[in-house]
Amino acid sequence: MARPPKKRKVKHRPRFFEFGPYCNFYEHISSIDLTVDQLEAMRLSDLEGYSQEKAAEIMHVSRQTFGRIVEQARKIVTDALINGKKIKIVYDKHIEFIPREVKCIECGYEWVLADGIEDNNIVCPNCGKSEVIKRQRCGTYCQCPLRVNSKI
Repeated sequence: MARPPKKRKVKHRPRFFEFGPYCNFYEHISSIDLTVDQLEAMRLSDLEGYSQEKAAEIMHVSRQTFGRIVEQARKIVTDALINGKKIKIVYDKHIEFIPREVKCIECGYEWVLADGIEDNNIVCPNCGKSEVIKRQRCGTYCQCPLRVNSKI
């Protein structure tokens, strides 16, 4: 019997969940799923430039597991680019988000968000205002808005 998979820690919470070719002449474009941990592995290795060892440490998996995750992710993205498929970002049960530290702009109160809270429903537990920002970005190249409740 195979060992159950470990939880994979993910810091970046995706804002967009579907990518693909824009074509008026195809009725149906096939799609392919990319899991959030595969996206995180590509972000850490390809965008942030971490070594596989350091990225594996961040995700709390072995270096070999990280290597397999990033290899699968690159294969999925390459298949979509070459064969004109849509990429859909999906969650699975092996994902665990790294808790996010936030701060209220109004009163300055700082706290750690519980997992599973939607980014557009966060209010300060101290003053009840919704002007909340992240204390830090996901990485050097993260361009997500710092305001947590911002609309895209």
